[in-house]
Amino acid sequence: MEQYPAGEEQEELLDLNEVMQAFGVSEWSKLGTIVETAASERWSALLDIQGQRYILRERLEGLVSEDSNHRNVFRHFLQQAGIPLPALWLTPQGEPMVVIGDTSFELEQEAIGDYFNTSAPRSLEWVAAAGAMLARIHLASRAYVGPQHRWPSEAHIGGVVQGYLNMARVKAEQSEIAAVASALENWCDQWEAVLPSAMVSIGSVRGLPEFHIHGDYHAMNLRFGAQGVTAVLNLAASRWEKRIIELAYALCYFSALEWRPESPLTRPLVKRGLDPERAHRFLAAYAAVYPPVPRESSAVGDALMLVSPIVTINGPLEDVFFTQYNAHNDQGVEEQVIDDVMERLAWATSLPAWLGRVRRSLAEMWR
Repeated sequence: MEQYPAGEEQEELLDLNEVMQAFGVSEWSKLGTIVETAASERWSALLDIQGQRYILRERLEGLVSEDSNHRNVFRHFLQQAGIPLPALWLTPQGEPMVVIGDTSFELEQEAIGDYFNTSAPRSLEWVAAAGAMLARIHLASRAYVGPQHRWPSEAHIGGVVQGYLNMARVKAEQSEIAAVASALENWCDQWEAVLPSAMVSIGSVRGLPEFHIHGDYHAMNLRFGAQGVTAVLNLAASRWEKRIIELAYALCYFSALEWRPESPLTRPLVKRGLDPERAHRFLAAYAAVYPPVPRESSAVGDALMLVSPIVTINGPLEDVFFTQYNAHNDQGVEEQVIDDVMERLAWATSLPAWLGRVRRSLAEMWR
C-alpha cells in the first residue's frame, strides 16, 4: 500500500471515493499507482475489489472523434468470440464508464500475463502467438454485424502518413543540429519517393478484406503466458479498415522493433530492416489461422511502406519528435545522444530501399 502525507491521502481518497461510488462500489482498497508503460502519462490505480484486482484509469479517447458506443459493442462481441479482453466493471446502470467532471474513467480487470520482452527466452514463440491472435481477431471480426465505424477521410492511411512526413520536415527546419536536420530531410525524401507507388499498388488489388480492426496492435497492448497471448488490451483506435494495413503495422512492431518494458525508447531490433525469422514466424502463424486472399500477399511490402514512417516516429524516433533529446549540459553526453539518434535515423532512412529489395520474400512468407 502506498503511503501519502495526511492531506494528500485524504484528497486522493475523496477523489477515488467519488469515482468508485459512481461505479456502485462501496468496498475497495487501493494497492498502488500504476505507470502502464514508460511513456504513458495516463493516471491509473490498482485496486482490490472483492478479492479481484482491477485497474481504474482515465479512459483512452479515440484517436479521432468516434461513436463512443462502437468500442463497447465491438469489445463485447470479441469477448463473446473468445478473444481474451479483460472484463470491464459496469455501473448499476450497465454503463462501462463513468464521467466525473471532464474526465471519463473505466474500471478494467487486471490483465493476466507478462509484458512482451524481446530478450525473454520465449519471445520468438510469443511473436508467433501474437500473429495467431491477430488472425483470430480478424477472423472473428468478419462476422461482426454492428454499424461500420469509419474514420474521416483525412484520417485514412495516406493522409496520416503524409501528415507525419510534414511533421518531420517541420522538425528538420527547427533542429539546431545540422546533422539531424539533414538526416530528417533525407528520411522524408526517401519515403515521399516510394509512397505514391505503394498507394497505387494496394489500390489495384481488388477484394482486399475489410472489417473492424483492433487499431493499435503492438507488444505493449498484449500480455503473454505459457500458452501464448493471455490478454488483448486497448481498442481505442478500433475502426473499419483493410486488414492488410493492421497486419503491416503489427508485422513491423513485432519484427522490426526491440521491446523492453522498462525502457522509454523502442529501438530498431536489427541494423537494417526487419528481423527475417520474427517476420516469418508472425506471418506464418497468422496465415495458419486466416490465409491471404488472391494477390493480397503481394501487397504486404506496399502496406509496410505506408505504415513504417508512422511506426518509426512513434517508436525509434519518438524522442526526436516528442522530447528534448539534446538538452544536456555535458558536451560528451550530448554527443553520445546525437550519435545514437543518427544511428536510428540511418536505420529509418534505409528502410524503404530494404523493403523494396525483400518485397517478394515478404509475399512468400504469407501464404
